Amino acid sequence: MGFWAAFGQLVLLAILLGAVTTVIDSVLGVVGLGAMIKKIPVVGSNWTLIVSILMMAVLDFSPLTYWGITLDGWGGWMGYVGSGAIVYGMVPMKDAVISMISKGFRM
Repeated sequence: MGFWAAFGQLVLLAILLGAVTTVIDSVLGVVGLGAMIKKIPVVGSNWTLIVSILMMAVLDFSPLTYWGITLDGWGGWMGYVGSGAIVYGMVPMKDAVISMISKGFRM
């Protein structure tokens, strides 16, 4: 896999994170727990990061293998936290890529 494929993989995971966060927020809103969870100080301010970590734990996937970084030796949960933080960090890059595509690659 080349650099751009690995970069695209991270951007697609960031797009998936947005969709997963929207669905979880919707379900929690229907149940009536959304506002309560958002009011918890540490959880509410880091909600998207928590969802990202849980998403990577469910997918059981390490997006950094192209760069030679394997998170298998981190003891399981640390690999999920690292992968989730990296995907969460790609959200601004995803926004920039989508903005560039919507403008038609104009310079």
